[in-house]
Amino acid sequence: MKLSDEAVRAALEPPGGEWRSEAGLKDSAVLAVLLEREGADWLLFNRRRDDLPWHAGQICFPGGVREEEEDAVACALRETCEEVGIVASDLAVIGRLPDRVSIAGFKVAAFVARMRALRPYRPRVEEVAEIFEIPCGALLEPARWGFTETRHPLARFHKVPCFDYGERRVWGLTGIILRDVLDRLAAGGALPPR
Repeated sequence: MKLSDEAVRAALEPPGGEWRSEAGLKDSAVLAVLLEREGADWLLFNRRRDDLPWHAGQICFPGGVREEEEDAVACALRETCEEVGIVASDLAVIGRLPDRVSIAGFKVAAFVARMRALRPYRPRVEEVAEIFEIPCGALLEPARWGFTETRHPLARFHKVPCFDYGERRVWGLTGIILRDVLDRLAAGGALPPR
């Protein structure tokens, strides 16, 4: 499955860099990176190291916490480039998703980008245990999707989407953002209706 950047752009908010901060939450940003392999689109993911204080061992989109006065797009790009070991000029940010709140106390600005040049990944070993890709076609298979319950006091969703791909499970905030990607692209006509 190959997605048109124009259709993706039309289905999402413009990629404005303003922060939509909330009191008591730390600003952060992530990037859902589309890349093409052999005529089909894939999405890029990280698996965090097991010894990290936040979301240890979990699968996530590249991203992290705001530094100083950078805007949300700059934060998402910087963190992605640091974690994956690519350069910002290889990425074109094409749209924004709804901001989400993690149970760890982060207000997360989420963006979609296209990787324009494929280069070897160089993971930041202090944070990233693994970098991998999932084909977009697999994301449309209903049998791979389910929900998990959460009762965390900061949770804004109590049924959290989860997606299984081999031995990997995408869930939590990343599962919510992944569903945002699919729902927005389907509603905007970039993907088949769900």
